[in-house]
Amino acid sequence: MGTRPDTHHEGWPSHPLQAARRAFGWLTRGPEPLSIDGRCFDHLPDRNIPLDELGRLLLSTGCPREVWDQVWRHVIDRSRRQEPTWTIAAVGLALPMLTRTAAGLTARFAPDPRDIHAEVLTGFLHALPTIDVTRAAIVNRLRAAAST
Repeated sequence: MGTRPDTHHEGWPSHPLQAARRAFGWLTRGPEPLSIDGRCFDHLPDRNIPLDELGRLLLSTGCPREVWDQVWRHVIDRSRRQEPTWTIAAVGLALPMLTRTAAGLTARFAPDPRDIHAEVLTGFLHALPTIDVTRAAIVNRLRAAAST
């Protein structure tokens, strides 16, 4: 019986979603964390909002779904303009959803969830450049893409 090759590098997580979380964390630290201008969106504070705070604001119970679509249109547009930083930002903002989706798929099927989690991440990343951002419920459609 073969063994799985060791792909772990010192200090870097071997789990795909943990690696994504770490990369997103780099974008949200320091004196100038990656942010959006809240003045461009309904129901958000009128200031620059670091992306980790933005994620918390979107998940708060008072945030209307229309705001989610506004923000996702912005993030996806930036990602599509060949801005890799914003692709990482999109993954980071989607991590709560991606983690839930991956956990649901691996709960019964995988003693080592890395392959399934990598597929969830891949499905999400493949949907980013093609998802129709003119239609509502962008996050729901990204979730569906991540789970197929």
